[in-house]
Amino acid sequence: MAWATLVEQYQRRIWHVAFQFTGRADEAEELTQEIFLHLLKVLKSFDSSGSLPAWIQRVARNYAIDHYRRRRRERALVTEGEDFDDAVRLTPDHSGDANPHRALEEKDRADFLRAGIDKLPAELSQAVILRDLQGMSYEEMATTLRVPLGTVKSRINRGRLELARRLSRKRSEWSGVHQPTEPKGGPR
Repeated sequence: MAWATLVEQYQRRIWHVAFQFTGRADEAEELTQEIFLHLLKVLKSFDSSGSLPAWIQRVARNYAIDHYRRRRRERALVTEGEDFDDAVRLTPDHSGDANPHRALEEKDRADFLRAGIDKLPAELSQAVILRDLQGMSYEEMATTLRVPLGTVKSRINRGRLELARRLSRKRSEWSGVHQPTEPKGGPR
């Protein structure tokens, strides 16, 4: 009975964590179930002197991060041979219309952002993900990460600045490579 109460109380919160890492409701449902199964296995390791909500959040987040990394490796292997039609069909359309080009643009933007976050040091990427993608408060983050509030704010700021710097550099590199070149002698 206590397990059912715990599941009922935290299901929505864990689903939101899962959705932030999957981006799809159906995958978030599956991941939520996996997280609860994992929680059941590790529940005996909970230190009762700590905060149960913070512990559950931390376990769920860590499991979701591990799941995200596994899926990213799997997708990299699968999508290497993927052609344009497959990419359009597999890309979720978040725009509300059926425009395959817009869906690919959104997927590219999301992939670009995720790649930037993945390149950040772990403590900075955690801070950006928890605050900007999961919408956690500073206080929740401090409790979950077991660090002072000032450290949370510093990591968020440093993470955002570093992410912006890396994305800006990557965008410049990409646009420099893909700029149309003028024929010799200038424009006609």
